[in-house]
Amino acid sequence: MKSHVAEQVLPANPRFHLRRHDGLFLPISFFLVTERMRTDIEQERELIIEALPPAQRAKQEMLFRRYDPRKSVRVFEDILRLFGIPRRS
Repeated sequence: MKSHVAEQVLPANPRFHLRRHDGLFLPISFFLVTERMRTDIEQERELIIEALPPAQRAKQEMLFRRYDPRKSVRVFEDILRLFGIPRRS
């Protein structure tokens, strides 16, 4: 019987990334990102990286570097400050 404990499984329906024809995932570039959404994006990225074969990980990490969700969080917070809306914790 096959053990599935050590098997890495890619997310079936990723929320923040689009699957490409070559099996890698392209980040969706959101303009406004909340802190919670950033956390979710980074968790999804970790799952994807861990599930990929080592030969594809470097290419995938390069794709992820094209879009930094932390920058989108800062933009969102700057817009909130611009309109005088306090940041929620």
